[in-house]
Formats: sequence, structure tokens, C-alpha cells
Amino acid sequence: MMRSMTRTGEPIGRRDVLVAAVFSLLGVLLMATNATDPELGGSWLALPVFLAATLPVLWRRAAPLEATAATLLALLVHIALFGIMTRCGVVFPLVWVLGFAAGARLQRGPALAALALGLASITAMTLFDQQIGPSDLLVFAPVTAIVWGVGRLARSRGRMAAQLQSHTEALRTARDERARLEVAADRGRLSGELDELLQRRLGELATMADAGAADTQQASATATLVDIETESRRTLEQMRAIVGLLREGDGDAPVAPQPTLIHLEALVVRAKGADARLTVAGSPRVLPAGVELSAYRVVEHLLQALDDAPGVDVGVRFSDDALELTVSGPARRRSDGSSAIERARERVALHRGTLEAHFERGRARAVAQLPVHAGA
Repeated sequence: MMRSMTRTGEPIGRRDVLVAAVFSLLGVLLMATNATDPELGGSWLALPVFLAATLPVLWRRAAPLEATAATLLALLVHIALFGIMTRCGVVFPLVWVLGFAAGARLQRGPALAALALGLASITAMTLFDQQIGPSDLLVFAPVTAIVWGVGRLARSRGRMAAQLQSHTEALRTARDERARLEVAADRGRLSGELDELLQRRLGELATMADAGAADTQQASATATLVDIETESRRTLEQMRAIVGLLREGDGDAPVAPQPTLIHLEALVVRAKGADARLTVAGSPRVLPAGVELSAYRVVEHLLQALDDAPGVDVGVRFSDDALELTVSGPARRRSDGSSAIERARERVALHRGTLEAHFERGRARAVAQLPVHAGA
């Protein structure tokens, strides 16, 4: 349990190796200076022993408390073996690096223990260092505590950032789920309309068939059969359009968030090239997810009715109670464009909106209005 509290589980990285190498190099240079100082008469054996104090910084992120304790132990051994000499130039920055790492990565209890060990190292330096004295503890101890406190502040901000990211992900998931539910509601309403259409059309066909059966004249019966065939084909076309809408999103549909109005510019450029133009008027705002999805699909269908040529204009106007979509540009053949417009009309009908389309002199222009509250 205690080990899990004092070890972060972070691996030793290149940056840790670099930091340890820098401190070890500084320690070698410092001990070499002590060994060559005639006043100290230092020993070259102090050099490898001092490395035992700098190498634990390798574990400053993986195990800050253990690294701080190992550094303190190595310093005490060094002091016991070689007495007073200059060490503070390396030990102080080393303790501050370890203190920051402990404050930033450990829970409160282990972090406080690491701070106490760091202060013990600072105290040992003020008592057994050639360059400083006990009075300097009043300066270096608060600095050590401040560095440790900065580490605690960094830990707190990191946790806040992680919580904000988690909340953002939760909100994004909730938004996507709401969009899926609204689309599912649209599909459910469309299924009801399909059932109503079938009942109404079948009733009309049955009435026409009864009238034809009662008519004894061959010409009238033939005309009735022609009418039945025409109405049957019309019914099949309407059913095919509605079923096509119901099948959208099935099979291998992407699981990414449904497109919204902010994706319109990318849609226009992807469908008709960089020459296509998108304009927005009114007071742009976030609309119900179902309305935004339908608006995107309506524009997508209407763009399919246009030829791949310059001069495509898409307009979006936000009013108080409706969203108006205008798509104009070079028209495709009437037969190709009409099917795309009918798909857009079915989508608009889901929200009790309107769509007007005109073909004139090789250009097509369609204006769709979606009530803002119809999909809410």
C-alpha cells in the first residue's frame, strides 16, 4: 500500500537520464576541485561516493520519495567519510529538483515526507559545508519549501486539467447521444408516416378496385386499371423514398458525432470545390441537434442536384423561428436533380418545413425552411 503511494509508475525516460548525467558531471567536477585543493587535502575517493548522491535523481519521477531518501543517505555517508568540503553547489539544486518532483507527483503524506528529507539534506549542508554556515539555513530552507510548494501547485493544476478534460468528454458524449436520440425520434416519426401512407394508399387502391369491378364496361375498367397502376407506382416511389431515409445510418455507418451546421463549409468545399461560396446571415446560434443534422443533410442533397461547376452559392439565415437554407448553382439534368431535391424535401418534411425549388436557364435554386422548434 505504501509503495503504491510513493511510486508513480512512470518509467525512466531520456530526460531523467540527461538530468542525472548533468548532476553527476557537476558532482565529478566539484569533487575534483575539492581533491586538488591543497587547503582541504581531499581524497579522490570522494568522487565515486558522491555519485551515489546524484544518481538517485534518475528516479525523480518514478519514485520521488525513495530518490530523496537515497540522496540524503548518500550525503550523510559522504560527510561521515570525508568531512567538511564544498558540496552545496550541486546538492542544493539536486534537492530542489527532487522536491519539486515529489510535490508534483506524490499524494500529500508522501510529499510531506519527501519535503522533510529534502530539508534534512539542506540542514546537513549548512552544518558540514565549507562555503556556507548554519545561519544560511534561514534562507535555503524556505527556498526548498517554496520549490516544493510550486510542485504541489503544478499537481493541483494538472488534476484540474484532467477533471476538465473528463467533463468535456462526458459533455461531448452526452451531446452525441442526444443527437442520436433526436435522429432516432425523427426516424420513428418517419416510420409512423410510412404506416399512415400505406394505410391511406391501400385504402384508395381498394376503393378504385371495387369501382372497377362494379363497372361492366371494358373501356372504363381498363381506365381504372391504368389509374390503379399509376397510383401503385406513385405509392412505391414514396415508400422507396421514406425507406431510404429510414436506412440512413444503418450497416457500416460511422460512429463519429453527427455533422452539424459548423461542418457546412467543409461539405460545400468538398462537394463543389474551393470556388463554392457559403454565406451566413442573421444571429447564428446552436440549434437542436436534430435540426442541425437535417439542415446539413438538406444542403448535402441539394448540392447533389447541382453540376460540378463554378457559381455554387449556399446561404444560411438564422431567424427567430426558422432556419432558412438557400442553395443555387448550375443545374444537372432535370431527372438527376429532381431525385436529389425529393430526398431533401423528405428531410424537410420531417420537421414540418417547406422547400421550394426552381430550374431556369440552366440554373437551379432551392429554398428550404426548417422551423427551429419543430425538431426540439
